[in-house]
This record gives sequence, structure tokens and C-alpha cells, in this order.
Amino acid sequence: MRWIAGMDKIMEETKVETAEIEEAKTEGKRLQVLSDRCRKIFCEKKRPIIAGLAVLLVIAIGVGVYFYKFRTEDIGLEGAKNKVLEFVNGNLLQPGTVATVEDAEREGGLYKITINIAGKQKVATYLTKDGKKFFPEGMDTDVEKREIAEKQPEEVKEVPKNDKPVVDLYVMSFCPFGNKAEDTLKPAYDLLKKKVDFNFHYIVSSNGEEILSLHGTKEVVQNEREACVLKNYGKDRWFSFVAYVNKNCGSDGACWETGIRSMGLSVDKINNCVNSEGSALMKENEKASTEAGAQGSPTMLINGVPTKTVYQYGNSEAYKQVVCDAFNKAPAECAKKLSTQAAVTEGGSCGN
Repeated sequence: MRWIAGMDKIMEETKVETAEIEEAKTEGKRLQVLSDRCRKIFCEKKRPIIAGLAVLLVIAIGVGVYFYKFRTEDIGLEGAKNKVLEFVNGNLLQPGTVATVEDAEREGGLYKITINIAGKQKVATYLTKDGKKFFPEGMDTDVEKREIAEKQPEEVKEVPKNDKPVVDLYVMSFCPFGNKAEDTLKPAYDLLKKKVDFNFHYIVSSNGEEILSLHGTKEVVQNEREACVLKNYGKDRWFSFVAYVNKNCGSDGACWETGIRSMGLSVDKINNCVNSEGSALMKENEKASTEAGAQGSPTMLINGVPTKTVYQYGNSEAYKQVVCDAFNKAPAECAKKLSTQAAVTEGGSCGN
């Protein structure tokens, strides 16, 4: 570096200076030599020294700012845990469903926070150290590239035809997508219920005697109520009750009794059924949904084959048509065109 070379040269000249001073015989000459050398060193050579010191000063300030910046933007492991819980519980989950922290650690430049949703589902999430960016899933890019390359196109199975098609709908009572599927299917059900075998099931799991559902205990109880209506009053009343709850009762079913009474049904009979048969009914539904491979709400099978038409929420005509296509010979009812909502949405499910 130039300023270091300058310092070496100054040191050499200083040695010469010392020799000259020793050679001086009088006080006046010694003072003159010192004066001359002072001007030469600190007046003519000071610029490279000052430049070098300035560079060092800039580097020191930059390093200090860098470490200060990153130190102050790290919210810490506890802060990351709190941030993730606040965001997930406040924005991503249904009311009544709560996530808790299962594990937390630093991974690379992020915080990895594993959460447990309603005691049923574990999800690994990631948060930047400043707490400003949340990622619901981490992906190993090398693994993902390999899996994508190896993945074969999904086989689309053709729905077999028969004289009386069988339609099975699998839902969770408080899943908004399942509710949309129920509401979309109802006009097709009303039109074809005498020609088609419609069946309705709930997606649940069990741990011993405990029944579990994605949206918590309130959903388990509502599943049981609806299953009891289906068992005791039949499919028409079931559909009317479900439609009432979907429209009026929100995500906790608080007004379900009003709905039952408005239909002329017995609240006591439903409560007694839930208390005595609710768990058994849910285990029957668990068996049915497991055998069908139904994991997401909604899932629809026609003659035993899944159909993606179920995701065309609001399009009752599409629901009707996919069912009518499963007849060996479509009945006259299939010629009637069903209304389609102005706001048709596609995709979305709970649990997949």
C-alpha cells in the first residue's frame, strides 16, 4: 500500500536525520537541521499518511454499521415464536382453531418454527430473522427438482356409466370450501335425487374414543348434529339443515337450534342422538372417508371415481352435467339447465 511505503521511506529519512544532527557541531546547526527535516516530513509527506488513515476510518465505520444493522434486526428465537403464532392464529386459522409451537430452532439465515394445529397437524414454517417475512413451507430445491423430473402426469380416470349413478360427497361441517360444495350441489340434488343415489359423509379421524376434526371440537359436534339429522330425518331434511347453518350460523354453528325448530324438527332428539350415537356415527364416517381416500373437504366421487368438478363452486350446472354424464341413458331431467352464480370460484379445499 502507498501509505505504508511512505512510512518506510520516512523511517529511513529519520535515520539520516539523526546522523546529521549528531554531526552538527553547534546548537544553531542542530536546530536548523531539525527545522528543515520537520518541514520536509510533515509538510511534504503528510498526504499519503492522511489518505491511508482515512481509508481505515471508512472501513471501520462500514463494518460497524453492518454489524449494528444486522444485530438490531434480529428479533430472537422467542420473538420469532411469538410472531409466527400471532400471524397464524390471527390470519390463517378458523375461529376456535389454535396453533401452538412444537419446536423452534435457527436454520441457515432463518428461524424454523414447527407449529401444531389443533393437536392434529404439524407444520414446519420459516421466518426471517427480522420477523418481516413468513414462509409456510421450506423446500429443498435439489430434492424438488429431482421429484418434479421423476413425477409422472396424474392419471385422469374416466367415470364409469350405469343406470343409477352413485354420488358421494365428503366434507367438514365448518370448512368454507365444503360449505360451498354443499350449496352448489343442492340444485342438482333437488333435480336428480329420484334418479341418483346421493350420499353424504364427514372427514374425521379418531384417537381411541376421541373424535378429531380439522377445525376443532365445535366442528366435531356440528358433524355429529348433521349426521344425526341425516340418520333420523333423511337426505332432504339434512340438506335443508346444512343450507340453513351455512347461510346463517357462521363458523361455530351457534344458531343451529333455531334452524332445527324452523324446520319443525326436535332439538332434544338431535341432542340425544349426539350424546348416545355421535361418536359411533363419526367412526363410521371415518371408515368411509378413509376407504374413499378422501382427505380434503370437499371430495366428490361419482361411481367411485373422484371428480375435480367439485371445485367449481357456484356452478350448479357443471355439477349436474358431470352427474348426468355418468348415466347409461340420461333422464329427461338432465335437459334442464341450472343457474350458475355470477361469482363462480374454482379450487380450494380444507385438509389437502
